[in-house]
Amino acid sequence: MRIDIVHPQLSPEARSRMDTAGDPPEFPSAVVRLRLLGPVAAWRKGREIDLGPPLQRAALCLLAAEPGQVVSKEQLIGGLWGGGAPDTAGQSIYTYVGGLRRALEPGRGRRGPYALLVSAAGGYLLRRDEVHVDAEEFERRLIQARRHREKGDGPGALRAFDKALELWAGPALCGIPGPFAETERARLEGSRVTAGEERADLLLELGQHQKAVEDLKHLVGKDPLRERAWELLMLALYRCGRQAEALNVFVEIRDLLAERLGVDPGEGLRTCHELILRNDPRLDPPASGEIRLPGPEAAHSREGTPHTPRQLPRDLGVFVGRTAELRRLRSLLAPGNGDPSQAVVAITGTAGAGKSALAIHAAHAVRDAFRDGQVYVNLLGATPGVEQLKPVDMLGRLLRGMGVRPEAVPTEPEEAASMLRDRLQGLRVLIVLDDASGPHQVRPLLRMPPGTAVLITSRESFAIADDCVSLRLATLPSAEAVGMLSALVGERRVAADPSAADELTSLCGRLPLALRLAAARLMDRPHAALGDLVERLRDRRRILHELETGDVTVRASLELSYDLLSRSPRPVDQAAARALCHLGVLHVPSIAPDVLAALLDASSAEAERCVDRLVRAHLAETDEHGRVLLHDLVRLFAMELAERHLDEGTRRDALERAVGLYGETARLAMKLLDHQRVHPPYSFRVREPIALSEASDALAWLEAERANVLAAVAQATASPHESVARAGAHLAFSLHWPLTYLGQPDDILSSSRHALNAGERMGDRDVLALAHGYVAIGLDHLWRTEEAIPHLRTELELQRGRGDRFSEMRALGNLAVVYLLMERYEEALAYARAQLDITREIASEVGERHALMSVVGALLGQGKMTAAMRTGREAHAMARKAGDLMHECDALLLMGQVRLKEDDPWSAVILFGKALALVRESRHRTTLPKCLGHLGEAQRRLGRLDEARASFGEMLALARDSGDRRRLADAEKGLAALGSESPSGEPPTGQESRGRGESAGAEGEEQVDAVGHR
Repeated sequence: MRIDIVHPQLSPEARSRMDTAGDPPEFPSAVVRLRLLGPVAAWRKGREIDLGPPLQRAALCLLAAEPGQVVSKEQLIGGLWGGGAPDTAGQSIYTYVGGLRRALEPGRGRRGPYALLVSAAGGYLLRRDEVHVDAEEFERRLIQARRHREKGDGPGALRAFDKALELWAGPALCGIPGPFAETERARLEGSRVTAGEERADLLLELGQHQKAVEDLKHLVGKDPLRERAWELLMLALYRCGRQAEALNVFVEIRDLLAERLGVDPGEGLRTCHELILRNDPRLDPPASGEIRLPGPEAAHSREGTPHTPRQLPRDLGVFVGRTAELRRLRSLLAPGNGDPSQAVVAITGTAGAGKSALAIHAAHAVRDAFRDGQVYVNLLGATPGVEQLKPVDMLGRLLRGMGVRPEAVPTEPEEAASMLRDRLQGLRVLIVLDDASGPHQVRPLLRMPPGTAVLITSRESFAIADDCVSLRLATLPSAEAVGMLSALVGERRVAADPSAADELTSLCGRLPLALRLAAARLMDRPHAALGDLVERLRDRRRILHELETGDVTVRASLELSYDLLSRSPRPVDQAAARALCHLGVLHVPSIAPDVLAALLDASSAEAERCVDRLVRAHLAETDEHGRVLLHDLVRLFAMELAERHLDEGTRRDALERAVGLYGETARLAMKLLDHQRVHPPYSFRVREPIALSEASDALAWLEAERANVLAAVAQATASPHESVARAGAHLAFSLHWPLTYLGQPDDILSSSRHALNAGERMGDRDVLALAHGYVAIGLDHLWRTEEAIPHLRTELELQRGRGDRFSEMRALGNLAVVYLLMERYEEALAYARAQLDITREIASEVGERHALMSVVGALLGQGKMTAAMRTGREAHAMARKAGDLMHECDALLLMGQVRLKEDDPWSAVILFGKALALVRESRHRTTLPKCLGHLGEAQRRLGRLDEARASFGEMLALARDSGDRRRLADAEKGLAALGSESPSGEPPTGQESRGRGESAGAEGEEQVDAVGHR
């Protein structure tokens, strides 16, 4: 279907070349061409792409607004639904991204990999070199037009304006829903009208007055409240000799403004009207071709020399660091290559990050680029006890700064903004707006005329502001932080104790405000060593108290950010303030939205909205997985908030819910990885675990959350509340198998010791029995077997006292394993057979398999090869029938060791190879190096030295990664044994190959897979 759109900006010739709704825009070739300037559409190799439902198209538009830039999932949700996002919004985003990927790259299949729409840093981006967007092309052509005009090339500028406007095929983002589309549509349409005004202005400059009249009549009909277009229309009519019509135009716009807005025409229109009434010669185009328009210049000519404001506050005497940020600000505000300044730049960040100091320093650095002045206003957006500046008051201060008499300043925001735009037309002015409460406070200044740059500081995010580049201040790099401290307290003092200086900056979180306060403390005590202050700051209860001087404190700065949320009338702000309090309850490195939901006893969607609000307020950050990160000082402040605003019962319940969520999710993760493993029974206090559906999801969750869950164990087991401490202990027990799976023996031991301490403090025999057993297993994994024995005997005694036959059986099995490692085979066999008796009594198949393999190990150690192989086959058959990969792998390894001890490396290689295939399939990291070691030794004995070297080499790398010193030594020993041997890949010959090798090969075909039995 053809859509005919009338473009009032275009000449009839230009309109004839306008795109239709079905044709791709004409701009350089790319993998995908995307049209936003009209009904949204895309083409790939000339063929139109089906972009899917409206919200999926909206997601593409949001990504295409800034190709090459990461758009977070939160930004996508906000752009598509705003504050009314459904609970399923996150899943919908995944669906839309998947649909777009398949549409844009149909040859990639459902799982990619994708080269055009890719995942990055917690969000998604469209690769700039793979997509051409007509809205970007429109902006580029406008810049070209303005450059031509600045160089005096009027015809070249006119051609560039025509090419830019020809890209439009209808209203921008036509048919696209959502808050982002509305905002972006308004921005693009405003840019389109501005381009039309500039083109009409250029026609007047070129003497094409009649053509300008035609286009301007279309413009004012399309957007009747654009005073600049009416002003140009009056001038064009006057130059066509139609003075009466020009004066009638003024009456028309005056009545329209009064009717629609209740305001009078702005200064530019009034001045133009006066000049037309007097037939003022200044309205005539000068002979030089340089146009003189009524506006600020005309106003200045009546009042004398224009006022040039120089209002920047004094720059800091000591400004250290922020080198990269300063370079970025200079490139944006004063490009130096003829490019125009960035219209709006926002410096954002947490309290104390040094936003104001950087803005003022940068403004001084670029002030020569703004010859017509620099204006400064403190907006008081985060000043304690003071009402923030209203937009009309801000505009009034700016106008007075530009030389407007106080009595002439309009009292209505729209009129004041119009006057300011009029004043700034054609000037090069830098406006610095310090301490904005957010985009809403400065919205009237986000669309100033070209040549004006607005530099803003704020604790709030400006990511949604139009035509704004946001520079977020992180903490200072370590070297810059030490350099700042050195500049403040003296190089000698820092050089005298560089390690203390480095620790001091770390304790201050490398925040400029905190560093200045610490330096003030040191300057008050000129003879004190840096180490003295470091010692005081190590006590986290004193840090916020120490970092204060006079009425300037880190705590007060953070308190204000919290108060702005807690006292806000908006529910989302109040919820975010409550979330910050709850974030102080759980002391972990990062908190996933699901965990925050458990702390709050709220839905995940509610928690995600709170996270988004805290991030926009720069009180929190998120990592690539969407987990909440708190700056160290913010974390301490959040802990204070939790103590002040949440009662003890609320804190206890919140912590118990979070620990329960970790516990249930850890158990679910292990079930997905290996459902055969058994956890001690316990009912955590939680609604349901985090949703995991596949083994890969489970492994990813365990790896990403390991540090958080271990920290939760340490905190919960230390709690004075028994219900929390007990939940923390069972969380530690629930982590045993996942940590074994991940190959983290140190973590098994440390978390089990936390549980043991809790059990001793509570006198809880159930917890004590389990904790002793898990401590022993941790020691066993670390080859500290002698230390494990007392714990295992205590566990066995406690379990027998409880009358729990399953737990008694488990304790016996653990004793058998430890005695096997100590090569005390007779004792190991006794414990293994005692375990076997109980397993058959209580019908525990998993226990029976474990016991059988301990029997195999003991028989192997005693040299009873026939009995060991027979029992190994029995254990393997049981494991294979049950689908227990871990035990099946262990059985294969044991049978392979039997064959190796019988001097049959050929058969051993087959068995170890099958075990290796299984362990790679299950990704069990503890068993993998053991399997590689056995295989490497069999390969060496067989003469396959290159293969053996590869096996031992991989074993060495894995042992280094996990810190397993015993496996590391075994790998090094295996590689050393290969040093004097030459490679050979041939199998053994003679009777050995024909006999035992063949039978083992057949045996290997009968039994596949298995995993470790500890």
